[in-house]
Amino acid sequence: MGDRDRSAKEEQFAARLDPALIDKWGDPTQHPETQLSKEQIDQLLQAGREVFISHLTKDGTPMVTVHFYCFLDAEIWSTTVRGRAKEKAYRRHPRCALCISSTGLRLPFSGGLTLKARAQIVEDRPIIERVCREHARRYYQSERAQEMFFRAMWTPNRLALHFTVDKIISWANVGTRRD
Repeated sequence: MGDRDRSAKEEQFAARLDPALIDKWGDPTQHPETQLSKEQIDQLLQAGREVFISHLTKDGTPMVTVHFYCFLDAEIWSTTVRGRAKEKAYRRHPRCALCISSTGLRLPFSGGLTLKARAQIVEDRPIIERVCREHARRYYQSERAQEMFFRAMWTPNRLALHFTVDKIISWANVGTRRD
């Protein structure tokens, strides 16, 4: 899949959302400058390099970890390893939140997204392989680097994480336009 094809799939994420899924901070009719448009949401998801993912520990304390992420069929995916705390947490309770910020990115706006979601653990090896390969393509340009990254990720205990997004909350930092 070429960069143009992959970008088109990534751009489809927000475009396919039911508008009811997109929350607004405050009253957008009085403060529209504090909201990201669907186009900006797509730009941020496409340009983002890391996602902060939460899960609830056994005692109910929220825990946040940083992950790579990718898109398969216009849906958000990541990975973990069998036995890790987040695998156990998502088996107990799949609700989570994902956060992506424009910090450090070259975008014409500054802001971020919080995605209220449910995590599903996927143990199907062909799907896990697809997720690992897409991570490699998304984060590394050379075929050699992609293959090295894929081999490091593609382990017998690797699991895929599929996120079903229930709501998106966006915010724009007013007056921080970047060119």
